[in-house]
Amino acid sequence: MLKKLLATTALFSAALVMPVLAQTKEPLKIGVLMPTTGVFAVLGNEQIKGMRYAVHEAGGEVAGRKIELIIEDDQGAPGTGLTKARKLVTSDNVDVTAGIVSSAVALAVTPYFNSVKMPLVISNATTDELSGAKCSPFVFRTSYSSSQMSEPMGDYIGKKGIKNLYLMASDYVAPREHIAAARRTYLKHGGKIAGEAYPPFAKTQDYGPYIAQARNANADALLPIFYGSEAILFAKQYASYGLQKTLPIYASSGLFNAVLLGALGDAALGIDSPNNYVAELDTPENKAFVAGWRKQNNNVDPEDFGVTGYDSIRFILEAVKALNGNTKDRDALAKAIANVKYNSPRGPIAMGKSNTVSQNIYIVRTVKKGDKVGYDIVDTYRNFEDPVQGCNLRP
Repeated sequence: MLKKLLATTALFSAALVMPVLAQTKEPLKIGVLMPTTGVFAVLGNEQIKGMRYAVHEAGGEVAGRKIELIIEDDQGAPGTGLTKARKLVTSDNVDVTAGIVSSAVALAVTPYFNSVKMPLVISNATTDELSGAKCSPFVFRTSYSSSQMSEPMGDYIGKKGIKNLYLMASDYVAPREHIAAARRTYLKHGGKIAGEAYPPFAKTQDYGPYIAQARNANADALLPIFYGSEAILFAKQYASYGLQKTLPIYASSGLFNAVLLGALGDAALGIDSPNNYVAELDTPENKAFVAGWRKQNNNVDPEDFGVTGYDSIRFILEAVKALNGNTKDRDALAKAIANVKYNSPRGPIAMGKSNTVSQNIYIVRTVKKGDKVGYDIVDTYRNFEDPVQGCNLRP
């Protein structure tokens, strides 16, 4: 009788304790490195918006664990980024990390994350180096490499019959990589480079002399590569010269992306550029995403930087679900991230052999839509794999 009573008591106690244990699972801590101040702040804040939407869409938890985003401002500075990366790992004890807009910051922090086997899902930083010899089994990217975005654009410009192309880019790693990639595929069509210029990064306020150089080079078109506040400044100054007909622009992904269209207005009209997402995509996944996003963001459409931020968190959450919430084994978590694939709002995506996603690259044209500027899709490079060579993670 006593044994039965003890057994019943034990079962009753277990029944009470088990729900408590289920409710007290440790939160999933995702450390986010993102510039919320400085020249890239507008892009960083948009990516954070996308990350938060992914958490909202998941109901705030995954595999029974509450999701926490611990955000640190890397200021777009490599030294600051490395300091904040160490803080996230050693002080905040995060389970996994995401973010980073600046390629310079990414190159500064990835050796550290690799050394401590901390998975990092990069939401922007496009440098080709992360897909080449410096690739890592713990570093992933949901945006694109510079070559992955700009090889299609160079090919498209060549197919348009542009004979003399002038190249211009902000003078740091990623824009120069974009220029090199576009040059490779453009030249295959028999075109020539009329000239090139590289205004100093974060220092140039007057692009007039550089625009004049392009005009005087007798180029048929101009390919400029600028991002963030520099993109706005360049685009407005270019528009003020009235060169749209005599020196048309074929733009980079960052120059006329949706987050900047409001600031640019009609100065952005009629420009072709590559992108991996526009809100106009006509798929069931994107229609549902846009509707949900608008409800959360004052009826404003999502754009490419927000979506790559969203996908960086979505990749993590899908991996954590596959592991039933267990993130203690960082090797297993990295492998789970590598195996994620799904239909994103931007189309089908999967982690490629260099740990950068394969995806559709769209060539889009800025057009007037009502009282706003939007996009028409004029060409698509489907399931475009990162073309950078030198990474031996997977065959």
